[in-house]
Formats: sequence, C-alpha cells, structure tokens
Amino acid sequence: MAREKPKVLIVDDHPVLREGLRQLLEASKTLRVVAAVGDGEEMWKAIEKHGKPNVVLMDVEIPGQDGIALTATLHERAPEVRVVMLSAFSDSERIFSALKAGAVGYLLKNVAPDELRATVERAAEGEPILSGEIAGRVLREFEREREEDTLREELTGLTPREEEVLKLLATGESNREIAKRLFLSEQTVKNHVASIFRKLHVNDRTKAALLAVKMGLGGEREKR
Repeated sequence: MAREKPKVLIVDDHPVLREGLRQLLEASKTLRVVAAVGDGEEMWKAIEKHGKPNVVLMDVEIPGQDGIALTATLHERAPEVRVVMLSAFSDSERIFSALKAGAVGYLLKNVAPDELRATVERAAEGEPILSGEIAGRVLREFEREREEDTLREELTGLTPREEEVLKLLATGESNREIAKRLFLSEQTVKNHVASIFRKLHVNDRTKAALLAVKMGLGGEREKR
C-alpha cells in the first residue's frame, strides 16, 4: 500500500506567490498541498474542510491576525501541526518570536526553491529544520534570555536595603554618599556592598553597576 503524502497548507496573502509555492511543493511529488489561502480565517476553514495538515507554510505578514500570532493559536489548538514561517524579514526578534510561538522553522522569501521544498519535506518528517545561521541566532537569543533569567533570580535574592544600595551604587555614588543618603554608617554600607557582590557573583562596583543597569535598577545620578 502506497504511503499517503504529507499534507501541506499554504497561508500567504499574495496570490501570485501562493500559487508559485503550490506549484513548487507539488512538483516534488512527495507532498500534497491541500489548500493555499490568504489569511487566518481561510486557514481555519481549510483545516475544517481538509483536516489537520502535517505542515503549514505560513507567511509572517498577513492581514488580520499576523502569522506569528496565528502560529501561536494553531500551536495551542493543534501542537502536532508543524509550522514553517516564510518571511521577508530576517531580524532576530521576529525569528525568535516565531519560534517561541511554536514554529519549527523560519525561511526567508529569497530562499532557493530546492531548499524551501527540502525544508517542508523535513518538517513533514518531524526532522529539525533550522538553517545554520538561524539556529545560531536562536541559540544566542536563548542564551541571552537564560542569562537574564539567572540575573533576575540573583536580584530577587537581594534584601530591600541591598537593592537600595545597589541602585545608588549604579548611579556612581560612593559608600560615603550612599551612607549619608540612606542614614547608615559607612561600615554598614560596606557590608551591604560586600553582600551584593557575593550574591551577584561579581568582584567590583563597575560589574555590579552594569548588572543593575541591565536589569533596569540603575540610572543617571540624581540631582540633589
């Protein structure tokens, strides 16, 4: 018995591109395009009519609910459907948002036809499909988020008083100035600073200040 071809649904608001994508994918003889539609409403109607596809080739910019938001909704309702985003935009923020929404891949519209077809085929087989460049960006973005999450956890370990001291430290105030502002002894401030360094895993005021500014705790020195 012949194996059933994976079903593909195309969502793109440009009729010419839509038809071109249909012809490209159907020429592979390994995929079956069940529908090519222009927006989210038509996508849901196509799914109701043809059943869940194996792969949705989704444009990022479509009328109404954009492709990333639509992907998030589809992923919530049918997580087994694999979404490959197709976009003219290569910025990391958009790529990362698409993948966080549940897309398994992200292709630029200037991709070579053979690569696009191969990517959809791999998606239908459940294989990882991020290109080297995109994968590198995603890993860097995940690493950045992980670092920020770790820093947030470290900041929540500070006492309210330590947080006050860190905010003032980040504006460039000395221990003596911080002590006067908070009505503390200079030694008490030194003790707080030492505790802050320990909790944030830093060994000088500059590094502590940079972390504070990065997380929005620091700012310009206040005028008295």
